[in-house]
Amino acid sequence: MLEAEEFPVSADGSQANPWHWYEYEVGLASEIARACVRSLTSFLIGLGCAFALIMCMGLLAEEDLLDDRGLEKAVDHLSRMSLGVLLAFVLVVCAAGAVASFLRESTTSRAIVNAAARGASRHAVPSPDQVRSVTGKPAEALAFFGWANATLAGPLGVIGLIVVLAEGDDAESALIFSLITGYAVIMAFVGYASSHLLTPAHERRHARVAAHWTSNDEEQAWKPVEQARRDSAGKKTTPRPSIAKRCLYGAAGLWLVGVLALQMSVLTRCAGGKYECKKTTYSSPIEALIAGGVWIFAVLISAGMLLAVIGVLFDWRQRRSERAELRTRLADPASDRPAEDLLAYHSQRQTHPLARVGATLSGAGLVFSTSSYLVGNGLGLGSEDVFAAYRTESLAAMVVSVGVFAAALLGTGIVGVRGRELRNALMRRWPSPTSWSTDSDGKVQRAKRGPALHKASGQR
Repeated sequence: MLEAEEFPVSADGSQANPWHWYEYEVGLASEIARACVRSLTSFLIGLGCAFALIMCMGLLAEEDLLDDRGLEKAVDHLSRMSLGVLLAFVLVVCAAGAVASFLRESTTSRAIVNAAARGASRHAVPSPDQVRSVTGKPAEALAFFGWANATLAGPLGVIGLIVVLAEGDDAESALIFSLITGYAVIMAFVGYASSHLLTPAHERRHARVAAHWTSNDEEQAWKPVEQARRDSAGKKTTPRPSIAKRCLYGAAGLWLVGVLALQMSVLTRCAGGKYECKKTTYSSPIEALIAGGVWIFAVLISAGMLLAVIGVLFDWRQRRSERAELRTRLADPASDRPAEDLLAYHSQRQTHPLARVGATLSGAGLVFSTSSYLVGNGLGLGSEDVFAAYRTESLAAMVVSVGVFAAALLGTGIVGVRGRELRNALMRRWPSPTSWSTDSDGKVQRAKRGPALHKASGQR
């Protein structure tokens, strides 16, 4: 494989400084964990889309807007089951994401330690993304997940157990609240262990990495980046949105108009009812159009989904063209520096657009297929006779959704590994200022804005 150092440098002398960023190989476990974090993030977006659809379905059924009592009843039962299934998936995905995040940080730091032990060049300083993994808190997400669950489940379990024991001999309720209390205790231990038992080993690895790459090494690697930041400060222009972004903006607009049309339909058909829906008919063509907001909603949501898929395909084509252009420029020693937004995007790991869409669709698909299967097996509030006929189809949809997520996960991992060569070449020849957003606390980690290996590990 062609290494970063084999790419010719430009004729402008910008690479006289031998220090540069370098993304080291991190191993299979770390790549899987990293792909899991990215794929699960897209999966959560799919769950959010499913939640929006569940709310719309519930609104249609609750306000009798489907003009078919049997259909409204079936939709209502499916939406109620879907909401419970969605909450269960959110809990599982958050737990898996927290574990994957910890594994990503810990395995990355181990890989950097191993690279230093093998005598990695001090001129090849770990990339800011890898420095962030080394200097950050590895189990921060896991600790938050544990303490958040303990805080929510603990009071519920204790109060419920006290009430049950005070009222008498309800053994089943006592068992349920005992399990909730036990779950809260386990989650509290997870939160404590994440902060006090898992962090010290990570800090020792941080010290070993800092002992290999000195503060001067890191500062020298950042010098070309700071120069590029100063050079581009006065050249910032607002880029025109690409065709892909325009499609996505258009899709968002269609979805918004569709939801507004549905809301208008509810308001017009239920006019005059304070606590319940009192249907009202209209003779005016305009009012009839408003009253038909259900169909407008269905059409616009479908059109928005189609436009979003078209936008993703355009984005895929655009990024592939950009990578080809960058490789051509890297092969030319006299080529000029590409645009900063282009360098910033392709110098960092990115999720493939199709993998992002696949993981998102799998989240929504898994919620509704699982709910339909459970209702068809008689585990819902009713309508099992309606959904029983579709149990095979529901099971097939579940399998397809899982397969699509697995494909998205695999594709994300493959794209990350295959793109390492290009990222190293870009960071070697045209280092670009990092463009990450702030963390959840509103601060930017030190590794994202300057040298960080030799700063206090607990500081940001």
